[in-house]
Amino acid sequence: MDKAELLARTQAGWDDLNTYVQTLNDGQLTQLTDAAGWTVKDHLMHLAIWEDGVWALLNKQNRAGQMGIDAATWARWNFDEINAVIQQQYKDATWAEVEQKRHAIHDRFVAQIAAMSDADLQRPYRYYYPQSTNENAIYHTIIGDTYEHFVDHKQWIEAIVNQI
Repeated sequence: MDKAELLARTQAGWDDLNTYVQTLNDGQLTQLTDAAGWTVKDHLMHLAIWEDGVWALLNKQNRAGQMGIDAATWARWNFDEINAVIQQQYKDATWAEVEQKRHAIHDRFVAQIAAMSDADLQRPYRYYYPQSTNENAIYHTIIGDTYEHFVDHKQWIEAIVNQI
């Protein structure tokens, strides 16, 4: 995948998610929950924090640290545990705070991708994190934490909103 296609798909996914989110009222965003106790706001913050972690990775910085995850939790690589930490960190944030933060994170992340070359996007994960043995091109990680991630969470968000 080249940069132009990655950016286009990321933007389309972002736009689709946000078009839906803009139809929701405050109660739908912040009061209704899923079975795990997550609100729509929690899901949206979760998406932003995972994007922020990949931003750190692309800059050869500590991904877990950027996401606010301690080293021991990160080392266990248990997504439920990592995600629970993220949810707890931001559950008391206001909708306005979440909205500001997620847009700022996304804008910075997209700018980072835009500044990269097609060759940079083909580099293996381990190029950005030398302790890894992951040989997959980094664009796979970017896809997993952008438009594919948006689709997954939009479905869960819709389930929260449609439960009543």
